[in-house]
Amino acid sequence: MKHIVITGLGGVGGYYGGMLARAYAKSDEVAVHFVARGEHAQEIALNGLQVETPKGSFTVRPRNIVQDAKLLNIQADYVLCCTKSYDLAEAIRGIAPVVGPETVVLPLLNGVDIRSRISDMLPEADVWYGLTYIVAMKMGPGTIRNVHGRGKIFFGTGGKRTEKGDRLEEILREAGIRGEWHDDIVLQMWKKFIIISVSAVASAYFDLPVLLAFERHADMCDLLLHEITTVARALGIDLPTKYCRRELIEAWGGDKQATTSMHRDFRAGRPTEVDTLCGYVVHEAEQRGIPVPAYKEIYRGLSVGICR
Repeated sequence: MKHIVITGLGGVGGYYGGMLARAYAKSDEVAVHFVARGEHAQEIALNGLQVETPKGSFTVRPRNIVQDAKLLNIQADYVLCCTKSYDLAEAIRGIAPVVGPETVVLPLLNGVDIRSRISDMLPEADVWYGLTYIVAMKMGPGTIRNVHGRGKIFFGTGGKRTEKGDRLEEILREAGIRGEWHDDIVLQMWKKFIIISVSAVASAYFDLPVLLAFERHADMCDLLLHEITTVARALGIDLPTKYCRRELIEAWGGDKQATTSMHRDFRAGRPTEVDTLCGYVVHEAEQRGIPVPAYKEIYRGLSVGICR
Protein backbone atom coordinates (compact mmCIF):
# COMPACT_ATOMS: atom_id res chain seq x y z
CA MET A 1 0.00 0.00 0.00
CA LYS A 2 1.32 3.40 -1.03
CA HIS A 3 0.25 6.21 1.29
CA ILE A 4 -0.14 9.70 -0.21
CA VAL A 5 -0.65 12.62 2.18
CA ILE A 6 -1.89 15.99 0.94
CA THR A 7 -1.30 19.02 3.13
CA GLY A 8 -2.58 22.46 2.14
CA LEU A 9 -6.06 21.93 0.73
CA GLY A 10 -6.48 25.23 -1.06
CA GLY A 11 -6.93 25.39 -4.82
CA VAL A 12 -3.85 23.34 -5.70
CA GLY A 13 -3.97 20.74 -2.94
CA GLY A 14 -7.74 20.50 -3.07
CA TYR A 15 -7.84 19.85 -6.82
CA TYR A 16 -5.01 17.32 -6.96
CA GLY A 17 -6.09 15.74 -3.69
CA GLY A 18 -9.63 15.45 -5.00
CA MET A 19 -8.49 13.84 -8.25
CA LEU A 20 -6.32 11.34 -6.37
CA ALA A 21 -9.00 10.55 -3.79
CA ARG A 22 -11.56 9.90 -6.54
CA ALA A 23 -9.23 7.63 -8.52
CA TYR A 24 -8.15 5.54 -5.52
CA ALA A 25 -11.35 5.56 -3.46
CA LYS A 26 -11.65 1.76 -3.62
CA SER A 27 -7.99 0.92 -4.17
CA ASP A 28 -6.06 -1.54 -2.03
CA GLU A 29 -2.78 -0.26 -3.54
CA VAL A 30 -2.95 3.51 -2.95
CA ALA A 31 -4.48 5.36 0.00
CA VAL A 32 -5.01 9.13 -0.06
CA HIS A 33 -5.06 11.11 3.19
CA PHE A 34 -5.80 14.81 3.76
CA VAL A 35 -4.30 16.99 6.49
CA ALA A 36 -6.45 20.11 6.82
CA ARG A 37 -7.84 22.42 9.47
CA GLY A 38 -10.73 24.68 10.43
CA GLU A 39 -14.09 24.91 8.70
CA HIS A 40 -12.63 23.49 5.49
CA ALA A 41 -11.62 20.27 7.25
CA GLN A 42 -14.93 20.03 9.08
CA GLU A 43 -16.96 20.43 5.89
CA ILE A 44 -14.90 17.82 4.03
CA ALA A 45 -15.24 15.38 6.94
CA LEU A 46 -19.02 15.87 7.02
CA ASN A 47 -19.94 16.18 3.35
CA GLY A 48 -16.84 15.40 1.30
CA LEU A 49 -14.73 17.63 -0.92
CA GLN A 50 -16.55 19.15 -3.89
CA VAL A 51 -14.34 19.79 -6.92
CA GLU A 52 -15.70 21.99 -9.72
CA THR A 53 -14.23 21.93 -13.22
CA PRO A 54 -15.49 23.12 -16.62
CA LYS A 55 -16.21 19.46 -17.46
CA GLY A 56 -18.37 18.94 -14.41
CA SER A 57 -18.25 18.61 -10.62
CA PHE A 58 -17.65 15.69 -8.32
CA THR A 59 -17.56 15.05 -4.58
CA VAL A 60 -15.00 12.78 -2.95
CA ARG A 61 -13.90 11.57 0.44
CA PRO A 62 -10.27 10.68 1.17
CA ARG A 63 -9.28 7.57 3.11
CA ASN A 64 -8.76 9.87 6.09
CA ILE A 65 -9.00 13.58 6.83
CA VAL A 66 -7.30 14.77 10.01
CA GLN A 67 -6.16 18.02 11.54
CA ASP A 68 -3.28 16.26 13.33
CA ALA A 69 -1.12 14.04 11.11
CA LYS A 70 -0.12 11.91 14.10
CA LEU A 71 -3.62 10.42 14.01
CA LEU A 72 -2.86 8.79 10.64
CA ASN A 73 -0.36 6.43 12.28
CA ILE A 74 1.46 5.80 8.99
CA GLN A 75 4.73 6.58 7.26
CA ALA A 76 3.85 8.35 4.04
CA ASP A 77 5.37 7.29 0.74
CA TYR A 78 4.62 10.66 -0.86
CA VAL A 79 3.64 13.97 0.75
CA LEU A 80 2.31 16.67 -1.57
CA CYS A 81 2.88 19.98 0.19
CA CYS A 82 0.52 22.52 -1.37
CA THR A 83 0.40 25.26 1.24
CA LYS A 84 1.26 28.92 0.71
CA SER A 85 4.90 29.79 1.28
CA TYR A 86 4.12 31.90 4.37
CA ASP A 87 2.50 28.81 5.97
CA LEU A 88 5.33 26.45 5.03
CA ALA A 89 7.02 26.11 8.43
CA GLU A 90 3.73 25.31 10.17
CA ALA A 91 2.76 22.83 7.45
CA ILE A 92 6.08 20.99 7.65
CA ARG A 93 5.88 20.76 11.44
CA GLY A 94 2.39 19.37 10.96
CA ILE A 95 3.35 16.54 8.60
CA ALA A 96 6.59 15.61 10.39
CA PRO A 97 4.94 12.66 12.23
CA VAL A 98 4.26 10.84 8.92
CA VAL A 99 7.68 11.53 7.36
CA GLY A 100 10.48 8.97 7.44
CA PRO A 101 13.69 8.30 5.51
CA GLU A 102 11.74 6.70 2.63
CA THR A 103 9.19 9.51 2.36
CA VAL A 104 9.26 11.71 -0.73
CA VAL A 105 8.18 15.27 0.07
CA LEU A 106 7.03 17.06 -3.07
CA PRO A 107 6.46 20.82 -2.63
CA LEU A 108 3.93 22.35 -5.03
CA LEU A 109 4.14 25.97 -4.00
CA ASN A 110 5.71 29.15 -5.26
CA GLY A 111 9.42 29.80 -4.72
CA VAL A 112 12.76 28.46 -5.91
CA ASP A 113 14.21 28.02 -2.43
CA ILE A 114 11.42 25.81 -1.07
CA ARG A 115 13.30 22.51 -1.35
CA SER A 116 16.22 23.78 0.71
CA ARG A 117 13.87 25.25 3.32
CA ILE A 118 12.03 21.95 3.72
CA SER A 119 15.28 19.95 3.79
CA ASP A 120 16.49 22.10 6.67
CA MET A 121 13.31 21.24 8.60
CA LEU A 122 13.11 17.57 7.57
CA PRO A 123 16.73 16.44 7.08
CA GLU A 124 15.73 12.76 7.10
CA ALA A 125 13.23 13.08 4.24
CA ASP A 126 13.75 12.69 0.49
CA VAL A 127 12.76 16.22 -0.57
CA TRP A 128 12.28 16.79 -4.30
CA TYR A 129 11.86 19.86 -6.44
CA GLY A 130 8.31 20.37 -7.64
CA LEU A 131 6.08 22.85 -9.41
CA THR A 132 2.62 23.00 -10.87
CA TYR A 133 0.83 24.95 -13.56
CA ILE A 134 -2.81 25.29 -12.61
CA VAL A 135 -5.48 27.93 -12.00
CA ALA A 136 -7.54 26.68 -9.06
CA MET A 137 -8.93 28.23 -5.90
CA LYS A 138 -10.89 27.46 -2.76
CA MET A 139 -14.40 28.86 -3.19
CA GLY A 140 -15.45 28.21 0.39
CA PRO A 141 -15.31 25.46 3.02
CA GLY A 142 -15.31 22.11 1.24
CA THR A 143 -15.36 23.49 -2.32
CA ILE A 144 -12.53 23.80 -4.87
CA ARG A 145 -12.75 25.20 -8.40
CA ASN A 146 -10.30 24.49 -11.22
CA VAL A 147 -10.94 27.36 -13.61
CA HIS A 148 -9.56 25.84 -16.80
CA GLY A 149 -10.07 22.17 -15.98
CA ARG A 150 -6.46 21.19 -16.42
CA GLY A 151 -3.15 21.22 -14.60
CA LYS A 152 0.29 19.66 -14.72
CA ILE A 153 2.95 18.78 -12.17
CA PHE A 154 6.70 18.72 -12.86
CA PHE A 155 9.08 17.12 -10.39
CA GLY A 156 12.59 15.74 -9.96
CA THR A 157 15.68 15.66 -7.80
CA GLY A 158 18.03 17.58 -10.05
CA GLY A 159 19.41 14.27 -11.36
CA LYS A 160 18.33 11.26 -13.38
CA ARG A 161 14.89 9.74 -12.95
CA THR A 162 14.35 7.15 -10.25
CA GLU A 163 12.00 4.23 -9.57
CA LYS A 164 10.08 6.43 -7.13
CA GLY A 165 9.70 9.02 -9.87
CA ASP A 166 8.34 6.42 -12.29
CA ARG A 167 5.86 5.21 -9.69
CA LEU A 168 4.64 8.73 -8.93
CA GLU A 169 4.13 9.44 -12.63
CA GLU A 170 2.04 6.26 -12.83
CA ILE A 171 -0.04 7.13 -9.74
CA LEU A 172 -0.77 10.61 -11.07
CA ARG A 173 -1.54 9.39 -14.60
CA GLU A 174 -4.07 6.85 -13.30
CA ALA A 175 -5.79 9.75 -11.49
CA GLY A 176 -6.01 11.84 -14.66
CA ILE A 177 -3.18 14.17 -13.63
CA ARG A 178 -0.33 15.06 -15.96
CA GLY A 179 2.79 14.44 -13.90
CA GLU A 180 6.28 14.53 -15.42
CA TRP A 181 9.78 13.83 -14.16
CA HIS A 182 12.28 16.43 -15.40
CA ASP A 183 16.04 15.94 -15.19
CA ASP A 184 16.32 19.72 -15.66
CA ILE A 185 13.81 20.48 -12.91
CA VAL A 186 15.87 23.39 -11.51
CA LEU A 187 15.66 25.16 -14.88
CA GLN A 188 11.92 24.41 -14.99
CA MET A 189 11.53 25.81 -11.48
CA TRP A 190 13.18 29.08 -12.48
CA LYS A 191 11.14 29.36 -15.66
CA LYS A 192 7.93 29.07 -13.64
CA PHE A 193 9.28 31.36 -10.90
CA ILE A 194 10.14 34.12 -13.36
CA ILE A 195 6.67 33.94 -14.90
CA ILE A 196 4.78 33.95 -11.61
CA SER A 197 7.05 36.46 -9.84
CA VAL A 198 6.72 39.12 -12.53
CA SER A 199 3.01 38.37 -13.01
CA ALA A 200 2.30 38.54 -9.28
CA VAL A 201 4.24 41.68 -8.44
CA ALA A 202 2.97 43.57 -11.51
CA SER A 203 -0.68 42.62 -11.01
CA ALA A 204 -0.59 43.36 -7.27
CA TYR A 205 1.33 46.63 -7.56
CA PHE A 206 -0.71 48.07 -10.42
CA ASP A 207 -3.95 46.49 -9.16
CA LEU A 208 -4.70 45.08 -12.61
CA PRO A 209 -5.10 41.68 -14.27
CA VAL A 210 -1.74 40.46 -15.55
CA LEU A 211 -2.11 41.17 -19.27
CA LEU A 212 -3.61 44.61 -18.64
CA ALA A 213 -0.67 45.45 -16.36
CA PHE A 214 1.68 44.50 -19.22
CA GLU A 215 -0.30 46.61 -21.70
CA ARG A 216 -0.55 49.73 -19.55
CA HIS A 217 2.83 49.55 -17.79
CA ALA A 218 4.98 47.83 -20.39
CA ASP A 219 8.25 49.61 -19.52
CA MET A 220 8.06 48.70 -15.84
CA CYS A 221 7.06 45.10 -16.58
CA ASP A 222 9.89 44.70 -19.09
CA LEU A 223 12.31 46.09 -16.49
CA LEU A 224 11.07 43.52 -13.97
CA LEU A 225 11.74 40.76 -16.50
CA HIS A 226 15.22 42.11 -17.21
CA GLU A 227 16.06 42.31 -13.51
CA ILE A 228 14.88 38.83 -12.54
CA THR A 229 16.55 37.14 -15.52
CA THR A 230 19.78 38.95 -14.62
CA VAL A 231 19.56 37.58 -11.07
CA ALA A 232 18.80 34.11 -12.43
CA ARG A 233 21.84 34.30 -14.72
CA ALA A 234 24.04 35.15 -11.75
CA LEU A 235 22.75 31.97 -10.10
CA GLY A 236 23.62 29.86 -13.14
CA ILE A 237 20.20 29.88 -14.83
CA ASP A 238 20.30 31.24 -18.38
CA LEU A 239 16.79 32.13 -19.53
CA PRO A 240 16.70 35.00 -22.06
CA THR A 241 14.45 37.92 -21.18
CA LYS A 242 12.61 37.90 -24.52
CA TYR A 243 11.91 34.18 -24.19
CA CYS A 244 10.53 34.65 -20.68
CA ARG A 245 8.31 37.53 -21.81
CA ARG A 246 6.85 35.37 -24.58
CA GLU A 247 6.28 32.46 -22.20
CA LEU A 248 4.63 34.75 -19.64
CA ILE A 249 2.19 36.21 -22.17
CA GLU A 250 1.36 32.76 -23.53
CA ALA A 251 0.87 31.38 -20.01
CA TRP A 252 -2.09 33.71 -19.47
CA GLY A 253 -3.78 32.47 -22.62
CA GLY A 254 -5.05 35.83 -23.83
CA ASP A 255 -7.41 36.19 -20.85
CA LYS A 256 -7.31 39.89 -19.98
CA GLN A 257 -9.30 39.36 -16.78
CA ALA A 258 -7.05 36.65 -15.35
CA THR A 259 -4.90 37.59 -12.39
CA THR A 260 -2.66 36.06 -9.76
CA SER A 261 -3.48 34.68 -6.35
CA MET A 262 -1.20 37.32 -4.80
CA HIS A 263 -3.23 40.07 -6.46
CA ARG A 264 -6.45 38.51 -5.13
CA ASP A 265 -4.92 38.17 -1.67
CA PHE A 266 -3.89 41.84 -1.59
CA ARG A 267 -7.36 42.95 -2.63
CA ALA A 268 -8.97 40.74 0.02
CA GLY A 269 -6.59 41.87 2.78
CA ARG A 270 -5.19 38.37 3.28
CA PRO A 271 -1.56 37.37 3.93
CA THR A 272 0.49 37.33 0.73
CA GLU A 273 3.59 35.70 -0.74
CA VAL A 274 5.31 39.03 -1.37
CA ASP A 275 8.48 37.92 0.44
CA THR A 276 8.76 34.75 -1.64
CA LEU A 277 7.85 36.28 -5.00
CA CYS A 278 9.44 39.71 -4.66
CA GLY A 279 11.61 39.90 -1.55
CA TYR A 280 13.62 36.83 -2.55
CA VAL A 281 14.69 38.51 -5.80
CA VAL A 282 15.69 41.69 -3.97
CA HIS A 283 17.68 39.73 -1.38
CA GLU A 284 19.56 37.63 -3.94
CA ALA A 285 20.32 40.72 -6.02
CA GLU A 286 21.69 42.61 -3.01
CA GLN A 287 23.88 39.63 -2.07
CA ARG A 288 25.47 39.82 -5.55
CA GLY A 289 25.56 43.56 -6.08
CA ILE A 290 22.97 43.47 -8.88
CA PRO A 291 20.80 46.60 -9.23
CA VAL A 292 17.07 45.82 -9.25
CA PRO A 293 15.37 49.22 -8.87
CA ALA A 294 11.96 48.07 -10.15
CA TYR A 295 11.80 45.10 -7.81
CA LYS A 296 12.98 47.25 -4.89
CA GLU A 297 10.37 49.94 -5.55
CA ILE A 298 7.57 47.38 -5.76
CA TYR A 299 8.79 45.41 -2.74
CA ARG A 300 8.83 48.57 -0.63
CA GLY A 301 5.34 49.46 -1.77
CA LEU A 302 3.77 46.04 -1.40
CA SER A 303 5.44 45.43 1.96
CA VAL A 304 3.39 48.27 3.42
CA GLY A 305 0.31 47.57 1.34
CA ILE A 306 0.79 50.41 -1.16
CA CYS A 307 -0.34 49.72 -4.71
CA ARG A 308 -0.51 52.13 -7.64
